[in-house]
Amino acid sequence: MSIGTAATFWFFNALNKEYDTTLSYPVSWEFDTETYIIIDELPERIQINVKGMGWTLLRTTLGLRVKSIPIVLNNPASRKRISGASLTNRVADELDDLALNYILDDSLSLNIDRRGARSFGVYIDSTNISLADNYRIVSSINYDVDLVELAGPLAMINQVKSDSFIVSIDKENIDDNYSEEIDFEIKRPDLHEFRPQAVQISFEVAEFVESSREVILTKIDFPENTNAYIRDSVCTVQYWVRKDFEELIAADSFMIVANYAMVNELDSTIMLGIEKSPPEATNMRLAHPQVRLQYND
Repeated sequence: MSIGTAATFWFFNALNKEYDTTLSYPVSWEFDTETYIIIDELPERIQINVKGMGWTLLRTTLGLRVKSIPIVLNNPASRKRISGASLTNRVADELDDLALNYILDDSLSLNIDRRGARSFGVYIDSTNISLADNYRIVSSINYDVDLVELAGPLAMINQVKSDSFIVSIDKENIDDNYSEEIDFEIKRPDLHEFRPQAVQISFEVAEFVESSREVILTKIDFPENTNAYIRDSVCTVQYWVRKDFEELIAADSFMIVANYAMVNELDSTIMLGIEKSPPEATNMRLAHPQVRLQYND
């Protein structure tokens, strides 16, 4: 008998004998998936020690005609671990042509929670919107969702302390009217669902420029018989304005007053005040905010 023939004979003869061995056997988990949700992946296999014929053990090891063992869970959110010993009868009943000796796993970890949902108000983080230099928002910030529902694991939803979701705009250096749909975001998005999933945000921006006008001072409450006067009756008002509105602002849109009643007797100065200004002008300031009275001899 050749060595090859002898080896073949030995191999087939060995497969007709019974053996004890350890197998990694597939399992499937059955529970009400409408009510409960898996947070961490469940074990897909358990380690078992079995007795069986060599042919059966070989077939099982190769994964041929192997059906996973269904494990039914009632109220799965109530337990974090399940002991291997508690599965003995279930596993033994499901093994075809194999006899279970014992289960090697002391316990299997479970992380399943009840499904839940909660509503949150929606707010836009307007303070951190990134605009290009000298650009400003010139309209209201419009968004089409003011209430969003979050569905997912109940315990994780209840860990959200705030009653609202703050939506941030990630675009940098915005220099044009903005309109974009932004998805709601949360840790572990694979476990959560937003209804609706996104919010549409829009607003208008405009470029602002720094400008100035020369304005004739308006004197108030100067006595008729006083010898006090203001040498330079023109002052410069500086301001910011939308670039497309710059030509709309005239000098007579401003009223800068010097009130004699506000004179500082120590140095004969008067603080000037802006009494009137066009609505398009912002961040106004006077190049020289006070004047000194001069006196005729």
